[in-house]
Amino acid sequence: MNVFPADARLAFTSSFIATVLVSILAVAATAAIFLSPLSLLTLFFVLGALGLLVIAAWLGYQTYQLRDVSYSLDRNALVVRWGTIVEVVPTADIREVAEGSEIASELRLWRLPLPGCWFGEGRHATLGSVRAYATEPPERQLLIVTPRRSYLLSPNDLEGFLEALQTRLEMGPTRLVAPSRTLPSFTRWRIWRDKLAQVLLALGWALNLIVFAIALARYPNLPAQIPLHFDASGLPDRVGNKQQLFTPVSFGLAMLLISTVSGFVIYNSTEDNVQEGQTPAPLAAYMLWGGSVAVQVLFLLAILTLT
Repeated sequence: MNVFPADARLAFTSSFIATVLVSILAVAATAAIFLSPLSLLTLFFVLGALGLLVIAAWLGYQTYQLRDVSYSLDRNALVVRWGTIVEVVPTADIREVAEGSEIASELRLWRLPLPGCWFGEGRHATLGSVRAYATEPPERQLLIVTPRRSYLLSPNDLEGFLEALQTRLEMGPTRLVAPSRTLPSFTRWRIWRDKLAQVLLALGWALNLIVFAIALARYPNLPAQIPLHFDASGLPDRVGNKQQLFTPVSFGLAMLLISTVSGFVIYNSTEDNVQEGQTPAPLAAYMLWGGSVAVQVLFLLAILTLT
């Protein structure tokens, strides 16, 4: 099998720089949380910092994927490697080989808009689905057309790759190979297809976010001392510093984190059992996440009472 690497240096550099810049913005947003007085604006800084950290992590992962971009050829298959993604294209399915520039004007490609990053999914009016695994612009890309979808590649030795491919197409395959695509393991988690789990988790975190938003919005206008407990007649029998407003809020967040992580552990253990041939329902995880939603409702009522 002949291996033709792609020149991913520009893509790696641009992705790495983007990761660093977004990380710096995340640090700045984190610093603003501690430098600004507590208010609803604090919540926006928190959400901004978390969002930027997620983007930085995603960009870092894309940079990591660029460590290995190559195209392998034998008589039976073209194997595309993009980091941990491996796609097998049977040579028996290849119907046409052309220059990528021929479809560039009519191709809608969803990709990371960074120099050298031509990785993504697209649509073409004539060819249909197009999948790009390239690190060069369209004029340096090779178009591989199959009945299922087309591919855009950019081997560093474009002429050598094209010659090797044509030779193998003329020789024909020695055996039939099924097309396949192997993705990172986390993309195959069952939870991405479980709507109930997603709703329970989203609801719990949304309620906790509302609790934080109410506390932060009302905090600047609260008196220095606030009632913390009420007697049977509804009169306050215990007061405290207004900073104690965030005690139930923080406790609710801690419980939410524990239930989320514990639920994931339980859920993944049931997924392993399913792969081994058993089919238990992840009821324990559902109950844990559902109970967390109920607890967040109680904390929401508590924060409304205190403020």
